[in-house]
Amino acid sequence: MLSRAQVEALYRAHGHAVYRRALRLLQNEDDARDVVHDVFVGLQRSGERFEGKSSIATYLYSVTTHAALNWLRNRRTRARLLAGLHPGPAVVPARGEGRALAVELLATLSPDDAALAIYLHCDELTHAEIAELRGCSPRQVRTLAERVLRQLQEEVA
Repeated sequence: MLSRAQVEALYRAHGHAVYRRALRLLQNEDDARDVVHDVFVGLQRSGERFEGKSSIATYLYSVTTHAALNWLRNRRTRARLLAGLHPGPAVVPARGEGRALAVELLATLSPDDAALAIYLHCDELTHAEIAELRGCSPRQVRTLAERVLRQLQEEVA
């Protein structure tokens, strides 16, 4: 477990990058701030998950991506549950049909697969960069990317 002082130091050094990452994925300042909070509270509670295999910035990038994807998935689940309680037309945020479809498709993937899709198609990271983030080989990334693409194509079909 990390001490409060250690987490505060990490927040001062990397909080802005975590916020930018969350904001890019969520497109909502309040939600991004909530994700930043979740990331740093999580660090204080279970900082031992950081094994030092990569830089702390790389680790925070990955943790933030997963936290933002979970936030999107939870938001979608809440909306679906509320729609069941209050029947009526579904309300889709005015962010464009393409974004809504992308969020819906990402929600069908596991968190790791959704993160991979974002790394490839939103962040435009190379297979080598993703391999470093995930702690695997670029060849594994290519194989996973092909599987995720097939899965998404099946969802759209």
